[in-house]
Amino acid sequence: MHTKEFIQKYICKSGETIEQLSQNEWQIQKWTARTFKTMGNVLAEEQYDQSPVEEIKGLKLKPHSRRNSLPLSEKIIQEGLYKGWIIQEIRFKKDGRTPADSVYRMGPGLFIYERLRSEKVDLEDRELKQILLKELENSKGTLPNDFLNKISEFTMETIDSESWGKERVRKFYHFLIAYLRLRRRKSRMEFKEIGATYYKKVGGSKAFDSYQDVFIDRLEKWLNAPAYELGIISFGSIVPVFFTGNLHGRSSRYSLGTVHATTDIAIAGELFHTNAKNLWLVENRAVLTRMAVEVDFLETSQSFVLGVDGQIRGAHRKMIKQLCLNSSIEKAFIWVDYDKAGQIIARDIAHLAEETPYLIVGNLGHLFSSHEEYVKSLSETQPAEQEMTLGGPEEWRKWIEK
Repeated sequence: MHTKEFIQKYICKSGETIEQLSQNEWQIQKWTARTFKTMGNVLAEEQYDQSPVEEIKGLKLKPHSRRNSLPLSEKIIQEGLYKGWIIQEIRFKKDGRTPADSVYRMGPGLFIYERLRSEKVDLEDRELKQILLKELENSKGTLPNDFLNKISEFTMETIDSESWGKERVRKFYHFLIAYLRLRRRKSRMEFKEIGATYYKKVGGSKAFDSYQDVFIDRLEKWLNAPAYELGIISFGSIVPVFFTGNLHGRSSRYSLGTVHATTDIAIAGELFHTNAKNLWLVENRAVLTRMAVEVDFLETSQSFVLGVDGQIRGAHRKMIKQLCLNSSIEKAFIWVDYDKAGQIIARDIAHLAEETPYLIVGNLGHLFSSHEEYVKSLSETQPAEQEMTLGGPEEWRKWIEK
């Protein structure tokens, strides 16, 4: 792109044209049928360099960015002007001579560098996508088809469904490739093995550490079960799941009377069921502990209460699915905070319990049979916490009877 073309496209306003005065100075003009005005000058080299220094790259300038000053040394600013990485736009007052303001803009050299870099990254992303698709094909029969289909759907997204930035999505591609390759070799692995075997260099084991929680959370959402079932057996932490009520598994049994806890590792190997008819899925532990002390209510209403702790992990997902499919549950009550985060949690829980009739507890004890109705009601009220309408056994029984 010629410097004149760049100035005309990104610096000139509607009706303005550019005229070269010297090797590094251009005049912004505006002609009409009867008048001619000099609108300003642009300091920009006719020839430019396409390899800007790091300080210039770090400015993160765009074609329409305007900076009154730059956090750079005078030496680098002059080098940037001389090599066409930046340009200086000077606008005149109505007299066409007196400077009104002066700003720094992206230059054609930096513009071409950023365009070439973007094209290179896009090509690398397309190649990375093809590698992941190939790994998916090679992994058929190793992992559940539904899980592999979720990864395939992820590769088709033009805008990430979780609103992740490009850098995180790109890192996740590498993580998925690394995981699938290792999973075909081993049925069990440490989280750090995924990066270590993929990068094969010092520090590789830590490559995905800063993304561990969000990556694992997404895998568990796709699987509807703990990542333990994907063969990832160690994250350096154990996820607890709190509940109250009668619960039975292959190797465990819990009764009414207190708050119990199990773990993501136990849930991965268990097949839980309950004889309760009403399943309460609550966001806050305060609600769980409040309901746990009402043993008579839990027993007579045949209720089981599960806490999701404000974040539905894979362990919660699998346990909810198990209770809804393997038990005598007739109705589920989804009880979360009345805010934006609560809307998301309620949506995810409703999806998990979709095969069971459910009601979402709204503000002031109103009940909603669909997530859409619940969201609409929140738009008409102020955000609030569950505890504000905690109520007691008498009110809870009314909800069950509705």
